[in-house]
Amino acid sequence: MRRRARIVWLGVLAATLGTVAACGAQRVDAPSPVAGDRRDSEASVGASNDGAIEPVSSGDTEFSNVSLREVGTLDQPVDVSSRAGDDAVYFVSRSGVIWRMVNGSFEPDPVLDISDLTDGSGERGLLGLAFSPDGTTAYVNYTDSAGDTTIALLSIDEYGRFDRASLRVLLTIEQPFRNHNAGDLVVEPAGTLLVPMGDGGSADDPQRLSLDDTTLLGKVVRLDPRDGSVSVIAKGLRNPWRVDLFEDRLWLADVGQNKWEEVSVLERVSKQVGVPFRDGAALGGTSNVVDFGWSAYEANMRFNEDQSSPNHTPPVVAYQHGDDGCSVSGGAVATSGSLRGRYVFGDYCSGRVWSIATDEPSPAMTLHFENVDALSAIVRVGSDLYVLSLSSTIWKLDG
Repeated sequence: MRRRARIVWLGVLAATLGTVAACGAQRVDAPSPVAGDRRDSEASVGASNDGAIEPVSSGDTEFSNVSLREVGTLDQPVDVSSRAGDDAVYFVSRSGVIWRMVNGSFEPDPVLDISDLTDGSGERGLLGLAFSPDGTTAYVNYTDSAGDTTIALLSIDEYGRFDRASLRVLLTIEQPFRNHNAGDLVVEPAGTLLVPMGDGGSADDPQRLSLDDTTLLGKVVRLDPRDGSVSVIAKGLRNPWRVDLFEDRLWLADVGQNKWEEVSVLERVSKQVGVPFRDGAALGGTSNVVDFGWSAYEANMRFNEDQSSPNHTPPVVAYQHGDDGCSVSGGAVATSGSLRGRYVFGDYCSGRVWSIATDEPSPAMTLHFENVDALSAIVRVGSDLYVLSLSSTIWKLDG
């Protein structure tokens, strides 16, 4: 039986809102990447006594000043975010806890603990955090006790403390399998949320959900927290493990099946009107919905022959499984330093960190670091270029 989204309508809450995954790499035949997992591999290459990682020598002096330094550790870090008017940085632990870092140090107590609402294992748990434009509201993406994707909001006080009692569920999307929960979310300048969704899990898109217009799985969902309205602006995603919204472009790192990893871009996001979604189906025609192709395609290669994607939007870059890795982890556009204007991302399996130019149609991948936390996994390159390893290490990309 087809599983559908449960939408919680919040028109009565509009006045309270102000201005309004890697775990993504896990294959169905792979062990869960829980904190503390160790794979048989060599120790980190280039690790120095001060906790720094030496960059790869590429002969390109343009990026010779880029460095990666360890800034802290945290249990199962999977996301990082910042809010307006606050110098602190907020880190998300998959176990269900959010911590606040001030001046490079974590505060002694978490600002939010919802570990009783989620199971932080495998590809489940508290997976994403974003803030309203005015910084007064937090939005979280987590899997609930049934394993279903849950988007909720909470109010925040002037000291950055989350009001647990104010938690309100905006949207629940049922998940047919344990994996491919994606987990990220971003807030548009207008206050609406963009929620990229995985295809429901297992392998090979078995229920053919990603291109199916009667489900929110495999889609980029736009959710308005003021009235609860939902629309679809893109489809054809497998497991978009981390996204970044920068200058009206949504950068999506989409984990591949068994051959290709890809980074795709949704252009002119604010101009994407989207197709309203209600009662388990898109309302009206879907020809204007951007189609990224899965599972008719894996990157640029045909995959499921019974799936059709005539308007397939190819990835900006794609790399094949092998030395480069096996699971892409997004990703943010740098806003300062020599990497300014470049999209920076990593790979869960190889520990490599690359950047690509954002102003080129077919950019080359520039490798900056490799074997970062070789015994663990990169799960996020996020706000202010923090690089998160699921094993616990938090790095900072400088320069």
